[in-house]
Amino acid sequence: MSLELFKTRYSCRNFKKEIIKDEILKEILEVARLSPSSLGLEPWKFLVVKDDKKKEELSLIANHQSHIKNAAAVIIILSRLDFAEYFEEKLRKRKMSEEEIQKRLSLYKPFLQDMDERARISYAREQAHIALAGILYASNALNVATCTIGGFDSAKLNAYLKLDTKKELSTLMIALGYSDDEEIQAKSRFEFDEVVRFLD
Repeated sequence: MSLELFKTRYSCRNFKKEIIKDEILKEILEVARLSPSSLGLEPWKFLVVKDDKKKEELSLIANHQSHIKNAAAVIIILSRLDFAEYFEEKLRKRKMSEEEIQKRLSLYKPFLQDMDERARISYAREQAHIALAGILYASNALNVATCTIGGFDSAKLNAYLKLDTKKELSTLMIALGYSDDEEIQAKSRFEFDEVVRFLD
């Protein structure tokens, strides 16, 4: 594994006026699709915006952040809240015995069904951040710069996307493009021993 992939990734806010080829975008999105998730629920959807007018509209919803409208593309991660409804269907697509399926249903379905709205939102949003990591590092591996955007008006974005908010919510936006930065600052991080402790 090359640590350079992780050392060189940064939040880019200056993008060139250059498109990202569809095959590259699809490769990034495929990494997102293949991301791990709790119970294999994959409680997410990915919306891709390349249209200039739509990117400008999104930038207004995101507190006028200009790097959104200047990006080559924007990925919006939606968090699905209906995972309890499709859990069994997804479970049955796996190669396992009926006995194992019933065991997992009895163990996990009540846990999923008993979640209140706040718990469901929190649970789904946590999974979205796993997919986010895949997008960020897959992009960097393909020399595509990124910037994660969490500062936006969620209610306005949900309305703009015409979402059924009982089933899905906007969680994150990622601006993607080719960097126009001449110099990238070195990462400033805590030292290894400040954040890692081995328990003997």
